Amino acid sequence: MTTQKPKFGLASMLMSASVLALYPTITLEKPQRGSALVSVKADGKAFQNQKGKASSTFSSATLTLYGSVQLKGDGALELDDLAGSLQIGLANYTITSGRGEVNKKGKIEINTETSDAGKSLELKLHGSNQGDSVTFGSKESRLSSLYFFSLTGKAIVTMPTTSLSTTWSDDDHNHYANNTGTVTRPRAIQ
Repeated sequence: MTTQKPKFGLASMLMSASVLALYPTITLEKPQRGSALVSVKADGKAFQNQKGKASSTFSSATLTLYGSVQLKGDGALELDDLAGSLQIGLANYTITSGRGEVNKKGKIEINTETSDAGKSLELKLHGSNQGDSVTFGSKESRLSSLYFFSLTGKAIVTMPTTSLSTTWSDDDHNHYANNTGTVTRPRAIQ
């Protein structure tokens, strides 16, 4: 008496392939290359530098910076390509070549360049952030040897977008058409 072993290998392979064919293809688009964007807008006071100390008189000051931001391995943020403007009273300064860092405790350090009548000036900003609020203190924040600053404002980080998409081919639509001519979608197996 001989017994035959059932041959389910081919049948189970075909069944698996059929089930997999029932599901749509899900693709994750590649994220856009590049880093997030940061914008800083702060207002306050500019105090004239008198022999290394801030004078008691001040002018209004407005700072606007834009650039890129990347997360570093230690949880800090690296600021790069910072550019913008600084207005002190009626004087306007164009900011270029800026770089900076925000450590994981929220301490901010920014170094940029600007010019005044052809003379190169250095803008250094030291401060802190809490949430989207930023503060730059007058002792450490200065424009070369001309001014000290006390500024408060907001910093906004905009992340690059990524998307998730589901793709159906014409074959998928035609494959699931029933006898009435309507398209049915496969249901997930519970």
